[in-house]
Amino acid sequence: MLELERDPKKIGKYLKARICEKYGNVRKFCRAYLVERDGSANDEEIRKLQNRFSQILKGIKNIQITDLPYITKCLDASCEEILSAGKQFVPVSGRMTNYDIAFSRNREIWEEYMNREDKLFLNCDEYGKSVLDYAFDFKNYEFIKYLLDEGLIWFVDQSDSQHLGYTYGAGTSVKRRDPGSVDSFTPLEIEYQDDLRIRTIILAIENEDFEILDSLKARELPEMNMINAVGAPMAELVGRRNERIITAIALSKDKILDYFSQEYHIKDRFGKDRTIMYPFYGEVIDVMIKEECNPSAELFIRKAIRHNENAYEKLNVLLKEATESYRTDWMDGDQMARMFALNGFRIDNVNRTVSFYYPNQKKEIKGFATNIVWVNSKTVNPLLKELIAELNKTYEKIIALGQKEAQL
Repeated sequence: MLELERDPKKIGKYLKARICEKYGNVRKFCRAYLVERDGSANDEEIRKLQNRFSQILKGIKNIQITDLPYITKCLDASCEEILSAGKQFVPVSGRMTNYDIAFSRNREIWEEYMNREDKLFLNCDEYGKSVLDYAFDFKNYEFIKYLLDEGLIWFVDQSDSQHLGYTYGAGTSVKRRDPGSVDSFTPLEIEYQDDLRIRTIILAIENEDFEILDSLKARELPEMNMINAVGAPMAELVGRRNERIITAIALSKDKILDYFSQEYHIKDRFGKDRTIMYPFYGEVIDVMIKEECNPSAELFIRKAIRHNENAYEKLNVLLKEATESYRTDWMDGDQMARMFALNGFRIDNVNRTVSFYYPNQKKEIKGFATNIVWVNSKTVNPLLKELIAELNKTYEKIIALGQKEAQL
């Protein structure tokens, strides 16, 4: 039985995502729609259809029955998928393919497929899509987890090997055939496209599977291991920002929010433990504020305030220790000693990281490094407005701590 989504805004949002995924923008989709329906398309017809679909994608108007044949054809989707906003899928092909395997919930079928001598798992179909691509399209989390649990694929290498700053060492245990056969795409897709790990994380968020989230290092990025007290090099994190994960977290329930709001430990490239938070914590808050969708935003922000305050206190203590250490060597007073100590202070306002180090009297390096949280969004909610202001103030206090002209 069709699980019809009754909220046209959700259907519109899902349809827009599918259109952008395949065509890049709505205009290209409208051209394909008209070519499928009429055999050709001109600019005026495209403009009219684009205006009509603009209303559909915003949820102002509903999809018409006459639209469905062309929408499903252009998007390679079923009516059930579109009208349920991605909650229900049915096969649209009669033969057993990557498409059908990824749709199946039958473990016996999966095992038969994975044990085939022709290694279909390692190859794409005539549309250039692997079984993993379809599994993510259908949100078949059970199949993805089966592959992970059986060690057939992995997105994070569990061995002792290090992949600092580049990758988590994803791979597959499915071996290629002899050189005369071609098994090329899927092994490389698993190993070099972090998008598969990201899509698995999103499904794990939706299913509240914390074991899988831990195993996939869902709160981390490979570059985060570059966050260290010496501060060179610092971590380049912004290029790894993924709006899909950020939105999935922001729209999730309390257990997931609690998971992503916790501090946790990683080892930097020198083997030192660093206490950090999810690197795009502020962006999650931004989505919460924009969507006005999550009653847990208050607690989420308060945890960020506490993290920033802890970072400030640790940095302040270390800076005072460093100043005292240098003061004994400088006869020009405390201000000169502080300025010398501040040479070890680093802050990256782009990637939201901060670090400090100094050599103590025993010539041992003492230091601290972490990431900190800033929120860009504005809100009319009085409580959240006040909390965001408090959060950003803690960030500004840390910046002020590293200024050369700061007073003792």
